[in-house]
Amino acid sequence: MRIPHNINQSTLQVYTPSTDTTDLIGEQSRKLVSENFEWDKNQCHSLKEYCVAAIAKYFKDKPLLKELPCEDLVYLLDILPLDLPLEFIIPLIDNEHYWERRFVDAFKYNWRTKPVGWDWKTLYLERHCQKMVEEAEPQYEDEQTFDEILELCNLYVKRLFVEQLQMWKPPLTMEKEDIPEIWPIQHISFIPILKKLNNLEEFDLIFGMKNVGVDFEWNMFKVSPADCQKLGKAFQDHQNLRIIRIHRSKLEFRHCQALIQGLVGHHTVQVLDLSHCKIGDTGALCCAYLLKTGTNLKTLNLSNNDIGKIGSEGIGFAMLQGNCEMLHELNLRCNPLGTEGVMGIMRAVVRCAIPKILCIAACSFEDETAVKICQMLKLNDTLKELDISANWIGDDIGDMLVESLESNEIIEKLDVRETDISSEQLGKIQEILKRNVESALLAKLNPSGEDI
Repeated sequence: MRIPHNINQSTLQVYTPSTDTTDLIGEQSRKLVSENFEWDKNQCHSLKEYCVAAIAKYFKDKPLLKELPCEDLVYLLDILPLDLPLEFIIPLIDNEHYWERRFVDAFKYNWRTKPVGWDWKTLYLERHCQKMVEEAEPQYEDEQTFDEILELCNLYVKRLFVEQLQMWKPPLTMEKEDIPEIWPIQHISFIPILKKLNNLEEFDLIFGMKNVGVDFEWNMFKVSPADCQKLGKAFQDHQNLRIIRIHRSKLEFRHCQALIQGLVGHHTVQVLDLSHCKIGDTGALCCAYLLKTGTNLKTLNLSNNDIGKIGSEGIGFAMLQGNCEMLHELNLRCNPLGTEGVMGIMRAVVRCAIPKILCIAACSFEDETAVKICQMLKLNDTLKELDISANWIGDDIGDMLVESLESNEIIEKLDVRETDISSEQLGKIQEILKRNVESALLAKLNPSGEDI
């Protein structure tokens, strides 16, 4: 007996008898076993099933869907081939079961967080677009051949994750004497890709290659300014992007400058993540220019980018200009800021209402750095979360930290792991933070301030 896919597996489990039940006297002699779904395992299939199988076999030539009764349609979607062309199947089938079968067959499993309102068709088409982009050969300009399939995927693809890009190699048709001694650093252009995917909201890119084995070359991980210039141009013409992540890549200040040029005047981007690159102070100044000229960024992640005093002071100055009021989170983790670099941010945090979340973990604190942070906590009345973990503070300054927190009724989260403060000081900090959280919750429940 065939169990259709729209029957919940938990329901089937309920009908499965326990071992104690099957061992009862008289069970072995039963002729009608209603809970046995394999009773017809050795019987010939019905004529109806043969007909549905024939429809599935020749579905590309004669796609019958609406003409079939519900029961037969369910069976058809169970056996429909998974290698049908996407150009043919995308506008025709929206059934979740078919796209789940196709996704599992092609990609096995999904390791990313599924967005709100997700469906299997969207997940499959997003991964298919990712595969196309990752396998595209720049020397043949493969991206120019994606127009038809990307136009069909456009209605469904909201996110594009690219975990590798192929490097330029000499085309097979190129004469040996025409092959340059030093291959150009060139990747595919995203201009035609993003032009077709005009509903894209999230873009995630890593320059580099995976699973290269013995063919490893440093050129596989290099990026040219021209690549970033074309990428910035693609962003400039795309007005629906909300999240941009270009991380774990060898981006330097020249690349950052080319990218930022495409984002200036772009008011839909809310998240910019350039973490784990090499943009340095000059690249940080480019990001500061973006903040200064006016942006709706809510999150800026520049962690692990070798940013020091000059870069952080530039970001702090840009925050004070009042053109980035939407900035909610600033992440400068794992940058050698030192005291002067941290002060560049602290001066801005004291004078303006942004950001609400600040991360300066593992930023090479010096003797005076933690003291300056304590002074900031006494003056600031907007910061909600602060991460100063993996920096040296010590017992002496730990007492100052507790004292400064006692006068701060706003901050609700403070990460002080691996800072060498005592357990007693940590306990006091947690009590103060708990007080602030409860006060904020009470204020939210009783905004008028009346006695309850």
